[in-house]
Amino acid sequence: MPLPVDKHQKRAELVRHAADVFARTGYHTTKMQDIATRADVGKGTLYEYFRTKEELFLAVYDAWMTEYENVVRSRVDAASDALARVDAIRDSAVEFYESRAAQAPLLLEFWAHALRTDNPAFLERVRQTRDFLSSLGAGITASLVQAGWFDDVDVDSFTTLEAGISDGIFLSWVLGGRSFPLAKAYTFRQSVIGLGLLSPTSRSLLEDRLRTKLRKGFHAAER
Repeated sequence: MPLPVDKHQKRAELVRHAADVFARTGYHTTKMQDIATRADVGKGTLYEYFRTKEELFLAVYDAWMTEYENVVRSRVDAASDALARVDAIRDSAVEFYESRAAQAPLLLEFWAHALRTDNPAFLERVRQTRDFLSSLGAGITASLVQAGWFDDVDVDSFTTLEAGISDGIFLSWVLGGRSFPLAKAYTFRQSVIGLGLLSPTSRSLLEDRLRTKLRKGFHAAER
């Protein structure tokens, strides 16, 4: 049975406060009392919504991913063609990471915890988002091949490789202290991939533009 609206709102507030505390002190150091104090509620109130700290930790990740998936789905559905859908996914990822820049290391902790915990719900939730993005990516790649933009390519292999490249950019951005513009890095990735897969016809249309982007790179904010 759905919770009343005020319960939903209260739960969402607790999740937001928990994200702030987890990001600042880490999952293992954080105590439920720390989160209750930040949210200005009694610890008993916090336990009314979440039975354990791990359940609350998962709720933070689930809230983030649900919001992200909804944004991506909405923008992809509104895009006019396959190329626009590629841009929609890229822009959504950049906005998501940048909007949570101060909490970005928490994503890495979620992933690590998913691999360590005996609770399968974490890894299932991580895979849910990855499967969602892989399915979208596969459909878009197939459309690009069918439309003649890309040469024929094994779609599953490509989407797996592309996801790894995207994760690597995010990891480099976090470990490097966000020292380069994330949007330019993702556009650079897109140019590299594009030059590798463009069909002869589309290459004649786009090659000069993409090679210019490759020469400029992305480490300087303005070049």
